[in-house]
Amino acid sequence: MYVMNLGRGCVLVGMLMVLHAGLGSAHHRANLRLSEQPYDGLPVDITTQCVIGFVIACFGISKVAGEFKDISATNDLNRKTLDSITNVPSFYHFAHRGRSIHSIIYS
Repeated sequence: MYVMNLGRGCVLVGMLMVLHAGLGSAHHRANLRLSEQPYDGLPVDITTQCVIGFVIACFGISKVAGEFKDISATNDLNRKTLDSITNVPSFYHFAHRGRSIHSIIYS
C-alpha cells in the first residue's frame, strides 16, 4: 500500500514538474519575443527540470504498475494447451454467406 502511494505521489510530482517546465519555456519564449532577442534554445534550468520530472514520473509509473512479467513467454505457454492458445472468441463470426447460400439451395 505504501509503495503504491509513493508511486502515485512520484507520478503526480513528476507530471507537475514537466508541466511547470513547459509553462516556464512558454514564458521564456514570450519574454524573448517581447525583447526581440533571437531564440537560442531553452535555459539549462528549464531543461533540467523537465528531465528530472520525467525521470521521477517514470519511477512512479514503474512502482504503480506492479510486478512485471517475464520477457520469455515460455513459462505461460507451457501451462496452456494448444486448443486454448488458438481459441480466439473475437474471431467467431456467424453472420456469413453460408446462411444465404443455404436458403438458395434448399428453397
